[in-house]
Amino acid sequence: MTWTGPKHRYRAAFLVLGVALFVYLLVRLGAANILSLILGVGWYFGLIAVAYAGHQLLRATAYWKCVTANQRSSYLDMLRIRLSGEAIQYLTFTGPFLAEPAKVWLLRERGLGTKHAVAATVSEYLIYTLTSAAFAVAGLVYMVSHFQLSGPVSLAARMLIYVMGTFLLAAACAIVGRIYLIGGIISGIRRLPVVGKHLHLDQKDVRDTEDLLFVVLRDRPLRFLTILALELAAQALLVLELFLLLRTTKESFSVLDPFLIEAATKFVGLAFFFIPGQVGAAEATYALIFKAVGLSASAGFALAVARRLRSLLVAGVGLALAPTPPDGA
Repeated sequence: MTWTGPKHRYRAAFLVLGVALFVYLLVRLGAANILSLILGVGWYFGLIAVAYAGHQLLRATAYWKCVTANQRSSYLDMLRIRLSGEAIQYLTFTGPFLAEPAKVWLLRERGLGTKHAVAATVSEYLIYTLTSAAFAVAGLVYMVSHFQLSGPVSLAARMLIYVMGTFLLAAACAIVGRIYLIGGIISGIRRLPVVGKHLHLDQKDVRDTEDLLFVVLRDRPLRFLTILALELAAQALLVLELFLLLRTTKESFSVLDPFLIEAATKFVGLAFFFIPGQVGAAEATYALIFKAVGLSASAGFALAVARRLRSLLVAGVGLALAPTPPDGA
């Protein structure tokens, strides 16, 4: 489909709205002040890049350990595939909805079977999402309890707490009870009148893939705990990155603020996946959260831009290192 198609027109419209919001906030919060804050990052950007590189390396290690096949891809391949997925997620309209299938395809091109490739990709993404949800719930519960939040911000925080809490509970029950939740969801979607007829998945393949998921999530506790520890460490590096960024603003902040901000902004990318790079949406969210914890909205906007720059850097590396299909593939 070309850019004249209706879907692409909608997406282009969302991008225009995001850019408009970005420009509005830039003018409203003071372009000169924000530029000064961004330039104030200075040599700290190197430390931030190192922290984020560590985050990506840890997630690549977790991804590597999620492969249950005897024939494993090399760690370097897993890192390149992870960075390629990161580039796709950041630079396209589709976010994780294209990035994760792209990782599956790249794993298959490296010789891994489809079921093992899907299981490894879903396992890593699920465990990372579980840790993200736990961070979000903990941080948002603290914010709701200890900060005077405006009505809309408080409502959004409570909704996220309920949604993420339900997700954590459902995932825990499915893992402990070995409940084939994904297969059940797919069966339910198949019964829907409009979208069901477009879902062509073999039930046995789905069950086999879920069995491979349980190998990672349930049947081998040591493997699961190792991956969980890696994902938690990756989350901690994002908090460290925010701590370094906050240091550059010269504003006073508590040691808890980087954790709270990271928790509150954890699902911005997923919520606004339809906007490339979440232009405007990320800056607005950071400005709101910074204001909620007693920091300046302009600092939130500036640090969102700084994080955007390091994401662009990683996306560029991901595109440069994207694995090519083996000869004859």
